[in-house]
Amino acid sequence: MTPETAVELANAQFYTALSLADLGAMQRLWVSSSDAICTHPGWRTLYGWPAIRESWQNIFANQGPLHVWPSQVQVRVFGQTAEVQCLENIDSGQVAGAGILQTHATNVFRLVAGEWKILEHHAAPRRANQPQRLERFSRN
Repeated sequence: MTPETAVELANAQFYTALSLADLGAMQRLWVSSSDAICTHPGWRTLYGWPAIRESWQNIFANQGPLHVWPSQVQVRVFGQTAEVQCLENIDSGQVAGAGILQTHATNVFRLVAGEWKILEHHAAPRRANQPQRLERFSRN
């Protein structure tokens, strides 16, 4: 498997953990370090895994499972570090008329003991973040 493919797989696992509101899976995907950084849309930047873990715990407790998937994924690998640029597609179908919202995301990965781990996650709303009428990923 190429490094780019491995990073894209790790990125997909991040969105699966997010969709399933799976804190254990999310924890396995992140670098457990004070170097970790996370900026959720509309939030202040969080520094260090303990603060980031707490944020995911609160998000998952309040939202539950939510269908989120990446598109327009671009991967760049620089030795032990990789960057993923993508759109996050958020199916907010449980809110009447909300549709699919999109945010721009940058995910930075670090190779740790042979595994690509998330070091940074930055997500920000698109400028004109109107619900997009996209084809649903799944009918389930």
